[in-house]
Amino acid sequence: MVAAGKMVFGDPVNTSAFELTTGRNLQKSGDPVLIICTAPHHVLAKYPAVQLELVDRISQRLERQGIRVVPSDDVAAWYDDHGEWGDYSELAAEFSARYIMHVELESFRCLEPASPDLMRGRSEGRVRVHEIHPDDGHAGLVFEQNLHVMFPETYPVPRESKSLETFVENLLDRISLQAAQMMYDHRLRDTIH
Repeated sequence: MVAAGKMVFGDPVNTSAFELTTGRNLQKSGDPVLIICTAPHHVLAKYPAVQLELVDRISQRLERQGIRVVPSDDVAAWYDDHGEWGDYSELAAEFSARYIMHVELESFRCLEPASPDLMRGRSEGRVRVHEIHPDDGHAGLVFEQNLHVMFPETYPVPRESKSLETFVENLLDRISLQAAQMMYDHRLRDTIH
């Protein structure tokens, strides 16, 4: 019965957490999303490019799903000129964005505690989305969800089997996929927890 149902109806689709919370489907609305990422100093000291890498990867994933995204290079240039994110309303007005997706990393590490020869990525944080109201340009929080990533989930990877750089790339891919899936509908089998 399950196989016949899949043949007729296809794989079941998981509604995005964003749509379940807000009732809005970004794939259908065409509303532009601006993505920013912040991380604490202790994370940036070890992994200085983590914010830019995550914004680029999340942007690419959302664009592949038909969601309009403000180009990450433009956002990075704006940040370089201003030195801080400041008010979401000002940022959104600059790029005509309807939503600001803010990925706030609280932690990001790649090595197992007390085992420097084993790699297992862990990252904690949250994803917040602010909607810019067209009437007054005010930014209001419409979505918030915690982000917990452990990669790989089953067992750590020995350092001699993979370079740390490659492992960091894989971890960034996993974080970006999990964050992006909060924003678009996807097949149930593709869900990352």
